[in-house]
Amino acid sequence: MPNLISDIPARKRIRAGMIGGGRGSFFAGIHRAAMRLTGRFDVVAGVFSSDAAVSREAGQALRVAPDRTYRTFAEMADAEAAREDGIDVAVIVTPNHLHFEPCRLFLEAGIPVICDKPLVNASTEAEALIRLAARNDTFAAVTYTYTGYPMVRDARARVLNGEIGEVKFLYVEYLLEWLAGDPAKLGKGGVWRGDPGKAGPTGALGDVGTHAFNILEFVSGRRCTAVNAKLSTTVDGFGLDDTAVVQMEFEGGADGVLWCSLAAPGHRNGLRFKIVGTKGTLEWRQEQPETLQLSRLGKADLTYRRGAEDMTEEAAACVSLPAGNPEAYLEALAVLYSDYADALEAGPGWRAAQRTPLADLTEGLRGVLLSEVCVRSSETKTWQAFPQT
Repeated sequence: MPNLISDIPARKRIRAGMIGGGRGSFFAGIHRAAMRLTGRFDVVAGVFSSDAAVSREAGQALRVAPDRTYRTFAEMADAEAAREDGIDVAVIVTPNHLHFEPCRLFLEAGIPVICDKPLVNASTEAEALIRLAARNDTFAAVTYTYTGYPMVRDARARVLNGEIGEVKFLYVEYLLEWLAGDPAKLGKGGVWRGDPGKAGPTGALGDVGTHAFNILEFVSGRRCTAVNAKLSTTVDGFGLDDTAVVQMEFEGGADGVLWCSLAAPGHRNGLRFKIVGTKGTLEWRQEQPETLQLSRLGKADLTYRRGAEDMTEEAAACVSLPAGNPEAYLEALAVLYSDYADALEAGPGWRAAQRTPLADLTEGLRGVLLSEVCVRSSETKTWQAFPQT
């Protein structure tokens, strides 16, 4: 059954609270649009800004009751946990340095959490959140949006089914041009992403590199075991790396390369991966998300298309529109929110309720470890082991 267009019969509405997302927040509106696409979430509470006036404005716009537009994370967690009609999940869309405290407070209150990536800025914080969630097997997820694309899931299924043979090499790049100019003109988002106190230990790597890293592990089903990284700053005035090149080793002896940049002119949202096996190579590009290319050893190339009859079952399960009616970024995030809704409805058995594994706090931890390990590697110019989680 299609994920996003099946609105009859009615399904339970999930009461969501949002942390962050007031005026000037870019990504929160995308989260809310994706939630609306699922037809399964209502935003009923929130702390939308540290500025009380901005938070009230957002609450009014989203039709949140005044007494459920809170001043602080702690006030909201306590009040919502005590209500019979309290929120079912807290959605955290603040800048990176404000992820840990609300995650901690809501998990301590027994309230599930959906957090934007990167999860937090330090692996010790991520590990603390994992322990909190494990107490009651509380649902907690990290929004690695690109794993919601049907053709990314198609690639994963084909790799795991052995269609390209034994995986030998993995390549991913995520290149953007938005920093290739004056970062002072980029507004609030451009400023905090270069501030180590807010963005964490890395810039490009923690921002887009974590997406690239996650998608390689997701599609290949293999864990990274070691890295050799070079982090570079090419734009004057940006306080962190804007470019990173990372050599990687994976389980089973496969090698890999990750290249990410916020300052690559001519690249708009250039996420692309290749998975090279003994029988062929699969390639997908975010800017052409409807197709997956298979180049086969000694045979003609194939193009798989979203909506076609030969999609894998895993990918077909998250298709909403007929072939030729494009599904893209908003739908990919909405697919994740549809998965989250299924998981929340499943309760304690939420992990077993999914055909495709969700990015949980452990995946969030791996994204944080990527930054920490690559900083050590770049500073010492040595290979570093990647901790197993």
